[in-house]
Amino acid sequence: MSWMDDYTAIREDIHTGYIYEAIEAILYLRAHEEIPADEQWRFSEMMGACCGALADTEGAIAAYFEAATEDKYLRSQRSHFSNYLYLCHAVPNLTPKELKAQFDMYATLYRHEEPLPLRADVHHARLRIGFIAQHFLASSSSLFYEGLMRGLTEKFDVYAYALDDRVDDFTEELCGALNYRELANRSIEEQAEAIRADEIDVLFDLGGHTDGGMTLMVLARRPAPVQISGIGWFATTGVPFVDGFLTDAVLSPAGAEEFYSEQLLRLPHAFCFTPDVAMRASTVAERPADAPVMFGVMQNFMKSNEESLKLWGRILKKLPKSQLVLQDAAVDSPLRVTTILEMIEGLKLPAKRIFVRTGKRDYLGDYGDIDIALDTFPYAGGASTATALYMGVPVVTMRGETHAARLGASMLTAAGHAEWIADDARTYENLAVRMAEDIAAVRASRTALRGEAEKSALMDGASYLSAVTDAIERIWAERGDFSR
Repeated sequence: MSWMDDYTAIREDIHTGYIYEAIEAILYLRAHEEIPADEQWRFSEMMGACCGALADTEGAIAAYFEAATEDKYLRSQRSHFSNYLYLCHAVPNLTPKELKAQFDMYATLYRHEEPLPLRADVHHARLRIGFIAQHFLASSSSLFYEGLMRGLTEKFDVYAYALDDRVDDFTEELCGALNYRELANRSIEEQAEAIRADEIDVLFDLGGHTDGGMTLMVLARRPAPVQISGIGWFATTGVPFVDGFLTDAVLSPAGAEEFYSEQLLRLPHAFCFTPDVAMRASTVAERPADAPVMFGVMQNFMKSNEESLKLWGRILKKLPKSQLVLQDAAVDSPLRVTTILEMIEGLKLPAKRIFVRTGKRDYLGDYGDIDIALDTFPYAGGASTATALYMGVPVVTMRGETHAARLGASMLTAAGHAEWIADDARTYENLAVRMAEDIAAVRASRTALRGEAEKSALMDGASYLSAVTDAIERIWAERGDFSR
């Protein structure tokens, strides 16, 4: 059997869920030096996928970095590096300076990139605003961009560019509100040329380093005179061809400019939350007065780490009758549950009071089981924080040093609940304990919390639309120069 036969068999194992068997096969082939040196990257890439299936964040980070350094193809090398950068934000104790160095390394992969020829000096009566994403399916990101995209059509001509052909009900509804373009099965050059042909003035990247950074590869060809990022991506892109980044003073305080390659476009609040149909139809469930205090973490298990688990364990120790639900918000994978359970056992946490669940459940209904949501760190929750508030569940978050570590703080500030933001682990722990000790008050405020969120800046679509419109017009006036 050739190495390519082994490669195909391992890929099939991963696809069918035989993750441990795939890992064993990869390690065997490497130990026996049966993989050609210039093909090692393929197996590192598969190891990254295996680690992701197991919610092994550190393993995935190492595997994708290896793939990026081993790969001989520039396009996939960039993709591996984007996967690596995405996961780096979940690693405790990485400073903004250290992260910036990794983004600078990624930018070197574009040092020989040639942009498209300069666009003709065409001015439109209404600016043409394009949004590019891997897809426009209902997702955590769509809760923040749908209202904006629809609102911008009042003043601008708005286009949406999807890099693949997946659609759902959300996509169909969005198509009816703006100009929708599907760019699947085209080369990067052809995708960029299609955007250029529409004479887009300002192109908004919703992808960043998610999905292997495919949207950034299109932006590197400079299909629009002005290109900005934000909403769907939670850090600098690190590249010179993205001009602006939507943020706010919580996410990017004074002095943070050195950690971004883009011009910071600070809004009063970087996000505006628009609940989907299911959320709007839901009700805020009451918690029984005699139920034990239930903490909850309903996020991607890749965001959990030993440091956060230890802190949550200390909270449970101070509250002997309290319980904790850890529910994966990403996939329905028993293997990921096993990984978290093994971490809990290894850390000697009170396993009998910790309930670990797979994702894809009735997650809105599951908020009825939770009294207080505990945010992950250093990669904090964005949509999970906003959703918890809408479902009547207060959130305790820790404001870290990086953009990703301040997402929860940004959401809570916009929602008018900055008192639930901690600046260190001890404060986070004490805050969670104090709230639990007054659980009657917490439960009494569940229904009111949704109303507060609806009236807050977090859901003030009109003000947010106005702020983003001003930012777009400002950067267009500064950078919309066709001669550059």
